[in-house]
Amino acid sequence: MEGVKMLTEKTDRAKGSQLMWVIDQGSGWAERIGIVLATGSGFIMLFALLVGVATRWLPFMTSAIWSEEIARMCMLWLTANGASVAYKRSDLVKFNLLVDLFSAKVRYVLELFSYLCIAAVLGVLLKYGYEMLLLKMKVRAAATRISYFWWALGLYIGFVLMAVHTVRFLVIHVKNWNQVMKGGNA
Repeated sequence: MEGVKMLTEKTDRAKGSQLMWVIDQGSGWAERIGIVLATGSGFIMLFALLVGVATRWLPFMTSAIWSEEIARMCMLWLTANGASVAYKRSDLVKFNLLVDLFSAKVRYVLELFSYLCIAAVLGVLLKYGYEMLLLKMKVRAAATRISYFWWALGLYIGFVLMAVHTVRFLVIHVKNWNQVMKGGNA
């Protein structure tokens, strides 16, 4: 009977390890996608701004009115996808003044609660963001005639990437719950 119980526990741990491996891989890919999108949109934004400035100052050229719209669109992509990378790396600003006053167990519970709140907010953003994407398909920017769908898509992708990372953070917190509550470190 003990052998069967040990074998079952090993199988459960292996399944948990496989699930955690899949979640880690998904979060890693989400981070890489965020890096590529943020970097690419940053370079395009920089190019558009340089063209806009150059065409305003060079006497033989007319002002490139499209450059500001392209730069603003790229700024949305850069911000949303860069924020998802910073979120994965825990590099976003945190205000821990009050949280640091509590014991490790209470801090752990508060972190779990904050990730649950983030998951709820991201759920709302993903639901209504999708509806916004559909509405923005018909609206076009004035100078470039690019559909606002493409502007909003950068934000939506950032929200999706953050949701992937939030799932990872939640699974890690739930997985380490017993260990932390017994007084160990996560």
